[in-house]
Amino acid sequence: MDRKILQSYFKIYIPIFILFSGVAFTLKKVRDNSDKLISLNEELTEINTKSRIINRDLNFIIGDLQILAALNIFHELWLTPDNSKLRNDITTIFSKISRERQLYDQIRLIDNNGMEIIRVNLQDSIPVVVPFPDLQNKKHRPYFTNTIRLNKGEIYVSPFDLNTENKKIEVPLKPILRFATPMFNEKGEKEGILILNYLGSFMLKNSVSMGNYHFSDHFMLLNKDSYWLKSSDPELEWGFMFSEKHQVKFQNDYPEEWKIIQTEQSGQFENEKGLFTFNTIYPPKINASSVIRTDDETSNAIESYYWKAVSFVPHAELYKSQRARNLQLLLVYLLLNLMAGFGSWVLARAINKRKLVEEKMRKNLIKLQELNATKDRFFSIIAHDLRSPFNTMLGFGEMLKEEVDAGNTQNIKEYTRILFLDIQKTYNLLTELLDWANLQLKKFSFSPRLLNIEQCVTETFQILELSALNKKLTLEKSVPEDLKLKADRNMFCTIVRNLLANAIKFTPEGGHIRFTAEKSNDQYLFSVADNGIGIRTHNLKKLFKLEESFTTPGTNQEKGTGLGLILCKELVEKHGGQIWAESEPGHGAKFHFTIPIL
Repeated sequence: MDRKILQSYFKIYIPIFILFSGVAFTLKKVRDNSDKLISLNEELTEINTKSRIINRDLNFIIGDLQILAALNIFHELWLTPDNSKLRNDITTIFSKISRERQLYDQIRLIDNNGMEIIRVNLQDSIPVVVPFPDLQNKKHRPYFTNTIRLNKGEIYVSPFDLNTENKKIEVPLKPILRFATPMFNEKGEKEGILILNYLGSFMLKNSVSMGNYHFSDHFMLLNKDSYWLKSSDPELEWGFMFSEKHQVKFQNDYPEEWKIIQTEQSGQFENEKGLFTFNTIYPPKINASSVIRTDDETSNAIESYYWKAVSFVPHAELYKSQRARNLQLLLVYLLLNLMAGFGSWVLARAINKRKLVEEKMRKNLIKLQELNATKDRFFSIIAHDLRSPFNTMLGFGEMLKEEVDAGNTQNIKEYTRILFLDIQKTYNLLTELLDWANLQLKKFSFSPRLLNIEQCVTETFQILELSALNKKLTLEKSVPEDLKLKADRNMFCTIVRNLLANAIKFTPEGGHIRFTAEKSNDQYLFSVADNGIGIRTHNLKKLFKLEESFTTPGTNQEKGTGLGLILCKELVEKHGGQIWAESEPGHGAKFHFTIPIL
């Protein structure tokens, strides 16, 4: 196309392109910032909501504990500990709460000595009263020793862990929070403790199910040691309960992030991993009474008992909505540019079409040159290599006729021998020419079938045995007897015969030739090696090219056509294999070819 048309096109299109790009970039930037602020605020709201849900559940449990502890029936029980009716009434109350709430794995009343007085278990959603003989002494359990030291109105909250029975973790896993408070008689004397084993799975489910669902899969609940209590991957949870998982903690996976989360009450930050939002959850205070936390603390220390509600949103998730919106913006941007650049598209199409035509012409020219080279070589062989032996045969035929006419038989034997050899060479040349021509015309019959390689090689050795004996050559073969190949027998034998004949031709008297066959991966590898005169490096690449082929007299001045190796290449490739040669002058030659396993 004319250069001036191109200049006009760019003068119109480039300013429009810059304008569209500037508007699209500005719009994208504004929308991205807006979306990011919305996502950050949503995450803050989400974490705060989940924290409130957890606190709400804790308040609910503490409320149940306080209501139970305030019942007058316990005062009556302390006055008459052996009153079976009072025990039954309390058991009924425990069972009713257990059945109605469906939140408590166990509700227990324990005396000052740590002995269970009443215990109601929740089994398959049904309250089950534990018989008196099965009640246990819990005086050495941390929740008892810590609670019995508390003052009136104070509440003990155990660490959030998994329930154990007989020192074994209960399966399926049962997250438990224990809430306990000391019990007093009317005189203010301590009589025992009341304890609720809360099924913590309800609190975890509530925290996940309620609130904004935008990034719910990334919510985590951690204890103060950074162990997962809740994670999107259950395999990460409760690492402190299993000896083999003591190193499975948030801190080990996110060391730098944990430093920030541990030291701050709440916050939000973004780094190369994604967005982290967190809040600290403390057990609530009831009527200014502190909640006692750990099993090794003897004083009120609510500040040391906390959980961390954390949300981690990877960048791929955080900017997912942005990518969807940016894709829409990109489509509009591309559409506008497509409309503005329609002329350029037409131009590019025309140029591309012209280049395709030129490329096709170039390939056709190369192909034509190759065909011309093939044709020239073919006619060269016919004109020179085929005419030359006929001239020799005609000359010796005429000499033979004159000898016979003159009755002179002295040279007849020699003339006959020479004439036979020339006829044999001419026949071989014609055979190769016809085979090669048939391959080019796709008339060469290809019939692969299972054949015994060793048998084929042995037959070829027998055919070439006389030629080898004339030069005192040693023919060796290394072919496993049970090695079988699916190939066209005539083609395969032709390849072997030509390669062995070449080796005989270029190996001096007393030399040796070796044929080997082996199975390598998914193909068979065949090799013909000799210790003959070798081939110059610059001639190796000409061996299998018709347009560059050449002939060299053998060690006994044997002549060739230059078609033998080319024919071998055609036949090997017909089988889907490859052929190549390795050689150095004076160090013999190795010819290799492969045939895939069919």
